Amino acid sequence: MTIPNVVTLLRIFLLPVLFYLIQGHHPVIAFYLLIGIWMTDLLDGFIARTFNQGSKLGSYLDPIADKIVTASLFIFLTILSRIPLWLTVMVVVRDIFIFAGLIIILLPQKFPAASPSYLGKFTTFLQAITLFVVMSEGVPTFNALLSPLFNTVIYITTVLTLLSFIQYIFRGIVMIRDRYEQHGK
Repeated sequence: MTIPNVVTLLRIFLLPVLFYLIQGHHPVIAFYLLIGIWMTDLLDGFIARTFNQGSKLGSYLDPIADKIVTASLFIFLTILSRIPLWLTVMVVVRDIFIFAGLIIILLPQKFPAASPSYLGKFTTFLQAITLFVVMSEGVPTFNALLSPLFNTVIYITTVLTLLSFIQYIFRGIVMIRDRYEQHGK
């Protein structure tokens, strides 16, 4: 197991601590821990590239960790009535379909490298921004700055989540069609 993979797993293992802080009404510490969790996403990629520690496992583990962190936080914050249920359903359903599609399409190919689209990456980024805006609610320094953006961020994230979901459906259809045509000949 490489150092970047350990850093990626750390992102997942910090989730219960984050949930405890949110539930325990420690919004400032929770906000900064969220920033730290997302910084591990940058750190694992930096270490992998700088020290040539990229791995096939890491190419799967990193986006899975992103999805786990994002979906878990959306669900948890929805339970606390801080994110609309309809948005969380969209985020989770999109991620489930992407993951299921990857398994169906890529598994027979003995785990080729997964490649997210730019729209997918930007959507994940906006989903993280949504979480930051929601989590800033109890942080006086950021709340005044970010709370006016809440509705705008929610709606932009909704539109991008829907668009990237549609894009991934079309990419999946094309991949299935191409595989069928290759094996049919």
